[in-house]
Amino acid sequence: MSNAALRADYAQAVEQLAGRVLGVLRDTQAPLPAVSDADRPADTAALAAVRVLGPDLFAPSLFCREPLPQPDREALGSALQAFPPHPDDSAEARWRDRTTAALLAHGTNGGTAVPYPADGPGAFGGAGGADAGEEAEDAGLSWQERSRRMARLAPLALPEVDGPFQQRACRHVRALSRGAARSLMRRDYPTAARLVRWLALARSRGAAPALDLPTVLDHLRLWGGGGARTALDLTIAGRLLAGTEGAPR
Repeated sequence: MSNAALRADYAQAVEQLAGRVLGVLRDTQAPLPAVSDADRPADTAALAAVRVLGPDLFAPSLFCREPLPQPDREALGSALQAFPPHPDDSAEARWRDRTTAALLAHGTNGGTAVPYPADGPGAFGGAGGADAGEEAEDAGLSWQERSRRMARLAPLALPEVDGPFQQRACRHVRALSRGAARSLMRRDYPTAARLVRWLALARSRGAAPALDLPTVLDHLRLWGGGGARTALDLTIAGRLLAGTEGAPR
């Protein structure tokens, strides 16, 4: 299979898995298995999708404050074995894996913020918190650079998960609001949805974004296209807002 065909296979698997998670969030108040099929073992593309979505697989459980179903926990473990973290992974991929690992280790029973793994070397990319070098680099980002980075990290924008990027989202709501507005003007709706997700998280934690988020969400639901992953970002953003503004889920 060519690289292009393989990438297409993986992209389709990510969309299918995002659609299953989305269905859980939209159609039920109780978590249901979002990954596993009892009658069909996960293939390589399906396991790759599990690793790519990572923290998003916990979204139904986090909102419902229930444990992730055991078959899904096993699928996540299999995905991390099949696609282990690599030294050449991007910083965003390392943080995504670190968040997945923290959620697996902590459980999702609700009540306390999910911590990142402790400092020190490990399978998920080193220190649990941002080091001084990373903090210094982050402080120098323009609003455009910050928006691009945070859009790539959108799977980390979840309730009860706390770390440096969740804190930065609250500190830099103006930059992220500018990034979301720019994405809307460019009709880059997937990026706008990811940034609105961060802004909804920041709003749920007391920050004040410079956008009317319910109106932006309505616009994106109308014009954002039919992709399951973008719809998942918008649904999570709506759920985050629901507790603070009465926004629709």
